[in-house]
Amino acid sequence: MKIIHISDLHFGLHRQEIIHGFLIEAAAIQPEIIIISGDLTHRARSEQFRDLKAFISRLPGKILIVPGNHDVPAFDLIQRFLTPFDKYRHFISNSMEVSYENESVRILGLNSVNPYSIKDGKLSSDSLKKIETYFSEAANKLNILFFHHNFQHFEGLHRPLSNTSEFIKSLKKSAVHLICTGHLHYANVSFLEKNDQESFALLHAGSLSCQRTCDDRNSFYLIEIESGECTIELRAYEPNRFNRKEIHYYRF
Repeated sequence: MKIIHISDLHFGLHRQEIIHGFLIEAAAIQPEIIIISGDLTHRARSEQFRDLKAFISRLPGKILIVPGNHDVPAFDLIQRFLTPFDKYRHFISNSMEVSYENESVRILGLNSVNPYSIKDGKLSSDSLKKIETYFSEAANKLNILFFHHNFQHFEGLHRPLSNTSEFIKSLKKSAVHLICTGHLHYANVSFLEKNDQESFALLHAGSLSCQRTCDDRNSFYLIEIESGECTIELRAYEPNRFNRKEIHYYRF
């Protein structure tokens, strides 16, 4: 089974040649699922959402999406505070959360956007409870949680999830295997130990297509699942095409 994880597309400040290259790549891979972890647009403008929707319509597989902090109005403060997700609801979905399950995976996407903050986010108490409940009955499946804001600290970069300590404490008791986030435009895979001495993998996605990155590359993850093991491959855009740059292995 193949899953693609992309993040931080930033339609409106995107590189069209990379969007084109990714569509070719996705068509060749033919993933069953594509996870998109927020910052779909750059300024949450209608034309940016329309371009995004046209892009999504050309993707293969089941598409799972949550918003990022750039998907709420930045300068219209009345709309930002009163109806921050109106355009997301109109163009993408009425729900800010998404779930999906098949014979191999169980996936939960949560909304970490705090409209009252420019870039920092938070997972609510209800979201933390939902993580525990949703994955409690997912034996023998790969359990994937995704949302926009990263929570691991990288030197020189901020940690934008405001309740990180509470979240990690909850996470270490959970049945989650993979966590897919974005936000920093900095691709990184790491592994943290849980209370039962098992580990979970953190996939911090770089930006798929934004002109601005913190790691000087545009990239996505390809996750392949087979017989209790998943292979995590980072593919980065180089002149004219995506190439494999890293590969990681995780058993669950």
